[in-house]
Amino acid sequence: MLSRGMIHIRDLLRLSGVLMSAALAGCSLLSSDSDFTPPPPRAASTLHITTAGVPGLPPDTAFSKKAIESLEPGYVVSPVTMATEQSESVAALALFRDGLQVLQVLPGQGGRIGAVHGVSENLSGPNGERIGMTFRETHMDRASCREGQGNWLAMPICTARGAPNVTFVFAIPGYISAGGLPDDATLASATLQRIIWVPQVG
Repeated sequence: MLSRGMIHIRDLLRLSGVLMSAALAGCSLLSSDSDFTPPPPRAASTLHITTAGVPGLPPDTAFSKKAIESLEPGYVVSPVTMATEQSESVAALALFRDGLQVLQVLPGQGGRIGAVHGVSENLSGPNGERIGMTFRETHMDRASCREGQGNWLAMPICTARGAPNVTFVFAIPGYISAGGLPDDATLASATLQRIIWVPQVG
C-alpha cells in the first residue's frame, strides 16, 4: 500500500512530465515560427525620366496602344482624356500599373509620341526628384521657374537642372496668383505634382 507521501511525489512527477511536454511543444512552435521567413515585399518599379525620355519609350515610338504596350510590358495602356496647361481636353494614352496611373503619353508629330507626363510617386526626375517632394527638397532654383497659365495658373513650372526638355509642375494649395511666382517661403513648400518630358527639337 502506497503512503500518502509516495502518492504526493508520484503526482508531482506526473505534473512535472506534463509541464515538460508543454515546454517542449512551445519550443517546437517557437522554432517553427522563427524558421518562417515571409516573402520579401515586391519592389516598386521606378522609372527614371531623363533628357532621353522614359526608359522603354524612345522618341520614335509610335503613338499607339499596341506599340506602347509592347515596349512597356507589365503596364496596361488605355485611352484617356486629360487637361494640359493650354487645353481642357486632350486625347492621350495612359499607362497603368497595379491599377494606378503612372504615365500619360500625348500624341506628337508624324504619328509618334509627344510629351510624356509622369504622375506617380514611382517616378524620378533627372536628378532624383520624386513626385510629392517639396520645392525645397528638389533643390530647384526659382530662376528656372515661371508661373503656369491657363489650367495651371498659379502653379510653378520649372525646368530640371541639366535637362532642358524636362519640366516639373508644382502645386501650392490655397495659393492665388498674384501675377508671378510667390515669395520664397511659399514657393519652398510647393509640392511636385508631375514630371513632363518633351522630345528634343533638332
